[in-house]
Amino acid sequence: MKFILNNVAVRNIMKNIFSQIVIAILFTGISFAEKSNAQAVLNRIVSISMEDTRLSSALKQVEKDADIKFVYSRNVVNIDQKISIQAKDRKLGMVLDELFNSNGISYEAFDNRIVLSNIRTKSPANGSIETVSDLLIDSKEKIPVTGKVTDRNGEPLIGVSVKIKGTNIGASTDVNGQYSLNTPDGDNTLVFTYIGYITQEIPVNNRTAINVSMQEDAANLDEVVVIGYGTQKKTNLTGAVSTVSSKVLESRPITNLGQGLQGTVSNLNITQGNGSLGQGSTFNVRGNTSINGGSPLILVNGIPMDINQLNPNDIESVTVLKDAASAAIYGARAAYGVMLITTKSGQKNEKPKISLSTNFVTNEPTTRIQFIDTKDRIAFMNEAYMRVNGRNYYDDITMAAMMAHYNDPTKPSAIIHPAAPNDWRGVANTDWEKILQAETYPMQQHTASVSGGSEKFDYYTSVSYLNQKGLTNPELFDERFKRYNFMTNVNYKILDWFTVGSKISINNSTKRFPPNHPWFRNEFAEGSTIFQQHIYSTQPYKDPNGKWTHEGSILNPAQMLSEGGYQTRDINDMWMTGLVKLTPVKNMTVNVDYSFNASNRRELNYAAQQPFFNNKGDVIGYYGGSNPSRVIKSGYNDKYYVFNAYADYEKTLNNKHYFKGLVGYNQENAQYNFTQAERRNLIINSLPYMNLASGDRFAYDSINEYAIRGAFTRFNYSFDDRYLFEFNGRYDGSSKFPKKDRFAFFPSASVGWRIDNESFFSGIKKSVDMLKIRASYGNLGNQNVAGYYPYIPTLNASEVNYLINGDRPMTISAPGLVSSSLTWETVTQQNLGLDFAALNNRLSGSFDIYKRDTKNMLTRSQTMPAILAVNEPQANAADLSTKGWDLTLGWRDNVGNVRYGATALLSDYSAKITKFSNPSGIISDYYVGHNLGQIWGLTTGGIFQSDAEASALDQSNINGRKRQAGDLYMVDLNGDGKITRGNQTLSNPGDMSVIGNNTPRYSFGFMPNVGWKGFDLDVFFQGVAKMDQWINATYFLSQYTNEWGGIAKTAMDYWSPQNPGAYFPRPIISGAGDIVAVQSRFLQNAAYIRLKQLTLSYTVPSILTKKLKVERVKVFFTGSNLWTGTKMIKISDPEQAGPSSYPLYKSLSFGANVNF
Repeated sequence: MKFILNNVAVRNIMKNIFSQIVIAILFTGISFAEKSNAQAVLNRIVSISMEDTRLSSALKQVEKDADIKFVYSRNVVNIDQKISIQAKDRKLGMVLDELFNSNGISYEAFDNRIVLSNIRTKSPANGSIETVSDLLIDSKEKIPVTGKVTDRNGEPLIGVSVKIKGTNIGASTDVNGQYSLNTPDGDNTLVFTYIGYITQEIPVNNRTAINVSMQEDAANLDEVVVIGYGTQKKTNLTGAVSTVSSKVLESRPITNLGQGLQGTVSNLNITQGNGSLGQGSTFNVRGNTSINGGSPLILVNGIPMDINQLNPNDIESVTVLKDAASAAIYGARAAYGVMLITTKSGQKNEKPKISLSTNFVTNEPTTRIQFIDTKDRIAFMNEAYMRVNGRNYYDDITMAAMMAHYNDPTKPSAIIHPAAPNDWRGVANTDWEKILQAETYPMQQHTASVSGGSEKFDYYTSVSYLNQKGLTNPELFDERFKRYNFMTNVNYKILDWFTVGSKISINNSTKRFPPNHPWFRNEFAEGSTIFQQHIYSTQPYKDPNGKWTHEGSILNPAQMLSEGGYQTRDINDMWMTGLVKLTPVKNMTVNVDYSFNASNRRELNYAAQQPFFNNKGDVIGYYGGSNPSRVIKSGYNDKYYVFNAYADYEKTLNNKHYFKGLVGYNQENAQYNFTQAERRNLIINSLPYMNLASGDRFAYDSINEYAIRGAFTRFNYSFDDRYLFEFNGRYDGSSKFPKKDRFAFFPSASVGWRIDNESFFSGIKKSVDMLKIRASYGNLGNQNVAGYYPYIPTLNASEVNYLINGDRPMTISAPGLVSSSLTWETVTQQNLGLDFAALNNRLSGSFDIYKRDTKNMLTRSQTMPAILAVNEPQANAADLSTKGWDLTLGWRDNVGNVRYGATALLSDYSAKITKFSNPSGIISDYYVGHNLGQIWGLTTGGIFQSDAEASALDQSNINGRKRQAGDLYMVDLNGDGKITRGNQTLSNPGDMSVIGNNTPRYSFGFMPNVGWKGFDLDVFFQGVAKMDQWINATYFLSQYTNEWGGIAKTAMDYWSPQNPGAYFPRPIISGAGDIVAVQSRFLQNAAYIRLKQLTLSYTVPSILTKKLKVERVKVFFTGSNLWTGTKMIKISDPEQAGPSSYPLYKSLSFGANVNF
């Protein structure tokens, strides 16, 4: 199914692409020098002769001779003072110096205006020119201007902003639509601005009365949005489509697109599993998809791309296709939505525009686990041991040394105990978090771009750099991530009907992070946290000899970070697209593009041998997992080819019937190559090179490939802009299925009714600007279900771990059973939606309700006899139904110079299994009626307050430990007098029941904003109103199962006779099966609201930037994840699955955007 171009064609494409790169780069280097207008004014020649004359008369004479205007405030500049001056054919600047220097007056030229101020006041040169121009302007020729502002029907508009262009001097209209202001002179321009209306600029031209009729801004309604293989007016959409512009991403200290999009589109669910460097986001559209998982198809300029490698500043817009009607044109891969990302491009007939963006950020974790100190550890562990063993955990010698160091840190942090004379015994009070983690970790990112175009040529080119440090203490380990991006988009119109272009994206990233050591329980694996669950405060950082300490087999984590090795990952990713656009006849467009991706990833995992020492400083052994040392090198070389060809034609008949049709063809081919080599026993522990190792060599490789091919069509019809119809269809084939089941057709249809264009609606047209009802139905397929060759039995070959006659023999395992009839998961979607805009487009919104049925999900077919000794084959044998809704509301308005608005998002979904083979009704598996995300567990009744109360309930089936006062008790739901889990089936669950659900319900976002005279404040709240979470017991309840672990401060709220209302039961360190069992008491309410972002920005007035030949300067301060409101226990971030993950971070950033 490959689509192959011959070598000549490829060379021609590449030649054309690189030619255009050279052209774009040449434009990048263009600079423009222009003589300052202000300096030109001061060089004008004037003559003046006055003796003992008022300064005001001299100013009038100079204004006349030099053709300028003086701007000043009579309260600041004394124009009645007497002056004398004799000047003939001298430069204006020299004349002004003689006039003003001896009179306490300073001046500065702005075009043809000379701004005067008192030297003793804040001068323009030393302060804010905005202050001078806006607050000190008081020309001798004040011109009062009044007028009335109305809409197209003659109705007055209240609160219209009326400003003098280039300043912040202005007024707003009153309840009658009238305004009044004074202009410095008669050649100013007034700017009329009102939300929902087109901004108008009107020259004063010495008039004193200016009435304005404002026109509604239809651009908001007639906005063109990107859809599958084309664009469409927003008002004519009949599917569920949401868009996000680049403005949303500006001023955000983000490293990937997911962070910028979170909370901006209703029911676009974005999660970031952890905060590790370079970590990407996971996207989901409209909730549960399939038991096999499912994510939206993400296309950048029409081709699939790893968006985590993109620079967010290069993105122009993001369109989310939510329902089948809008996504069906992508067929097999669009079952769970589509995200269309369009990068920035230049504009024809636009002068070169250079943009610079810089951002400096400091990060820190949103949540840190606070661990108890040594004093509290003594109390907790002694209490736990005394209950079970009748003695303290620590002996008197150890406790005395611990408390001595606790009270006086100069006392020894380790002692030689008589029971272990060859080892140090730790008696420290170590804060491991401060040793292992940085307080803050910085990040910086910078972007430069140039764009523009001529009548036939347009271009956009950008480069960017990101540098991010990690959470680990830099004195122990240099954890870092760097990314470099280059992008260029160019188009050239060779003929009126023939345009060629290219798009190139080159992305490079490198990451260095701690090694993955199995002997530290993967705590330092990528994405994992660097917390101290398996280390505690009594262990010192180093022993009195300066050697790394250890506690039995537990490695010192500081030693591992400092000397244990490292991992690196280097990614080089390049996308190249050549495209042709033809318009052979009027109203017809033909597009052809071919794209190639080469992605190379190199990884190194170097684990050094780690010794431990006795109290004499001698090496007495090596940690098991680090012995032998090893180096692993991996290489991923992937290639991807995309070919698209499509044509569309549109026609309008009698100004009422609008037709548009599209047909096209798409073909894609992917090739994945993986190689890995490993060698152990490094000769020199610090040199991770395979030729410097003496151990066995291991090598692995794999090659995979798949292809898809499809033909697609779309047909649109509109009658009188009232009745809308759209049909989409795609005939798709995938190599992942057998030939007879490889191809399928996926159709969809949608309709819309523009009620606002009906004649009967005219009576409320003044209040409701747009009202549209839409509905859609469609079928889609999902090909991402079971690897690359799920229908082919495969043999696995591997070497065994033992020797026979000095060699490692090769073994080949028998293949499992496969089904020869595997095919697509099919997804049927129904959607009903409403779009509206009201109150002069100030209020807008949309509401959608949907149902998505996923059928033929891949799962095991049926249970096979044990004698067969193989697993049952996979088959299309399960169904799922998801129901939900999403709501978006927006408001924007202004009151005078104050602009404000808000956007609110709310969505919900739930999913249920409607078909699944589980005849025994095992509750740990899926079953018909199973709500995805549900949590089965025991119901906790409380804590026993006496031993007698504890002995009255039989909980031995949960745990055989004798119950005492301070232990938990469970509720006997089935009334049999004892607590059991039954046989864990639907028919006999014992005392288990569904106690919660981890599906996020009622996800919301709220984004208010306000702007005033260049200042803008944007706030973003995001959260989930209902969600449960069971935290992994190892990190939440580890004090009951692991005596070697760190204990969180939250655990100190444990039961005692003095604390009967405690959250946790009495301390124990073994036999805690009932405590760590999934139960309602420790099920966490993970609902939360978070101040996701707060940005304060200031746009420097143009009166200042124009002088510097700068078009726009914007500076901003942003805080991210600043505050979180939640009832969750304070050891975990509610956006994460638990404290085992690398923490998310909150950040403070400062940056600037400058346009030339």
